Amino acid sequence: MSRIDILLATYNGARFLPEQLASLAAQSHRDWRLLVRDDGSTDGSLDVVRAWSESVSQPVEIIEDGRKGLGASLNFAALLEASEAPYFACCDQDDVWLPEKLATMLAAVREAEHGLPDDTPVLAWSDLRVVDAALQPIADSFHRFSRRPTLYPGRELRQVMLHNVVTGCASLGNAALRDKALPVPPAASMHDWWLAMVAAGLGELVRVRQATILYRQHGGNTLGANANDPLSQLRYVAGNAGEAAARSRKLLAATQRQAGAFVERYGDRLTAEDRAILQAYAALPGKGLAARKAFFLRDRLLADNILKNLPFFILS
Repeated sequence: MSRIDILLATYNGARFLPEQLASLAAQSHRDWRLLVRDDGSTDGSLDVVRAWSESVSQPVEIIEDGRKGLGASLNFAALLEASEAPYFACCDQDDVWLPEKLATMLAAVREAEHGLPDDTPVLAWSDLRVVDAALQPIADSFHRFSRRPTLYPGRELRQVMLHNVVTGCASLGNAALRDKALPVPPAASMHDWWLAMVAAGLGELVRVRQATILYRQHGGNTLGANANDPLSQLRYVAGNAGEAAARSRKLLAATQRQAGAFVERYGDRLTAEDRAILQAYAALPGKGLAARKAFFLRDRLLADNILKNLPFFILS
């Protein structure tokens, strides 16, 4: 057995917490500790956790540092900083984990670690079953439903630079990843995106094709699941052209800031090719129109995922 820190970030989640906590108690892998940090709930979320903690044999630790309103990414960053176990798994308050989640993800990480130096960061990420608020099925595969890009060997970092493929609540990482990723910088778009970049750039990013959680969609998700097929996207853009362009511009700028922060911290540990691409992407706003377009064409970034990357190409 290998101890895992389950990192549960809560904020006004009392409605769904009992089902999520019950799914943690039902995990086949039993060697875990639950670390909880609340971001200023007013609905008794921590009372739910405290009451439940008396029914399980695993340790439950609530981090109370007096800070409120950090948001999901910084809430998880604080939990990562408090984690000390050989492995960690981020946990959203409103999902339901399937019983073999921890066992499956741990096996994937440990298999990837075999033969690698001890300080190699590894992150495994799985598929998810999309369900509604009542846990009724929406889609068997989140990755097919949302058309997450396929990662190509040797191109993982430049692909994750543009779009995150990892859903934090369906991932598991090792201590080397946590150590190298911290502190999560202000320029990081989300904690799981930053972790994915560190694993892709400095270690191993491992895909687990089976679904390990029920990914609940209830209208209040910080980030959720949306149909991402071409027809759905065309309908959205046709009906919301201004909003779609504004969202893409915001995401483009955020990914460029994140790429800049990443290459500044880890540039000397990247391959020369990856370093050059991240530096060029971060510096793109200061380049001329022709240079901006050429960047996407030269390295076949459009070909990696034409549906998602075309808006970036157009707006650059």
